[in-house]
Amino acid sequence: MTTELDAFTAPRAALLPADVVHQIASSATALDQGECDTRENVRLLADHGFLGFGAPGNHDQRLPAMASVIAEVAGYCLSTAFSVWAHRMTLEYLTAAATPWSLGAAAALTGSGALGVTGMAAAFKDVAGCGSIDLVATPADGGYRLTGTLRWASNLYRDSVMVTAARTESGEKIIVALPLAADGVTIGSHFELLALGSTASSSVTLADAFVGDEQILSRQIETFVNLVRPTFLVLQSAMCVGLAGRCLAEVEPSLGGVNSAFAAEFDSLTSELADVDARVSSFAAAVGTSTTPAKRDLLTLRLAGADLVSAAAALEIRTAGGKGYARRTAASRRFREAAFIPVQSPSEAQLRWELRSHR
Repeated sequence: MTTELDAFTAPRAALLPADVVHQIASSATALDQGECDTRENVRLLADHGFLGFGAPGNHDQRLPAMASVIAEVAGYCLSTAFSVWAHRMTLEYLTAAATPWSLGAAAALTGSGALGVTGMAAAFKDVAGCGSIDLVATPADGGYRLTGTLRWASNLYRDSVMVTAARTESGEKIIVALPLAADGVTIGSHFELLALGSTASSSVTLADAFVGDEQILSRQIETFVNLVRPTFLVLQSAMCVGLAGRCLAEVEPSLGGVNSAFAAEFDSLTSELADVDARVSSFAAAVGTSTTPAKRDLLTLRLAGADLVSAAAALEIRTAGGKGYARRTAASRRFREAAFIPVQSPSEAQLRWELRSHR
């Protein structure tokens, strides 16, 4: 039976040191069983300086390296990769806003071990025209009072910092950042999930939680979403590359005998993996340049990544034999992890809706 420490050739060149890989790989089962959380792994990557590549907007031309890190981590543990993605996107929002408060918050997230929370699903849906913003902002002296509930966010700890959107009764829409330790913030009990249960995912309820004017990252929600969308979708697609690559790496040695019936499917998926991986690398390099990928191309890439993960994980299960059905095996875990990708925001339904509605 394979373990997370067995040889694994990532779809792209490895960047992580052996000790970091060992920690992430060896913790994957415990994370899957809810015996610990992802904070230690995220902090380990932060300590090695792996979380800020390319922030913001690929200004240092290192977004491809960030995509490689996330893909590599996802090949060993999607829970860790997802928490890293959420944290990295929070850094993206804060550094893109580039206000004194947001830059201070980004620096604190980089050095303190606290995690970032991306509560931006409603903002993306609002801009796409397929959803609305749940949080209501009421003007107050020096800022706003926020009320409402975010139904799902991750990395939810009292020392986390969340970026999200809110709307006023007059129709203004703002992007704000706030520490979850603020008065009026209640974190729900962590969800029990099919996989990724160690990512501290739950709801967040705000009851007159105050955000000062200095905590407003943008008053132009569509402009802000368009600015961060390329990084958002490229790094999500990198997660797909890493998980799909691991699934296919596990399939290859088992294609003899009766499993040779799956050889053509394996070859097809391997070709698809190479194509998606190449596009992730190309798009990551183009972010922030005159050839920044178009929205439609980014959505198409993200959907292709989701479809690839689902197919690769299903093929691994079909070729794995009994260990594919045993709950505590890595093959079973990856199958359950893959089931998360189509529901991660933007969900498969939203991606298909946007691509169909905005030709």
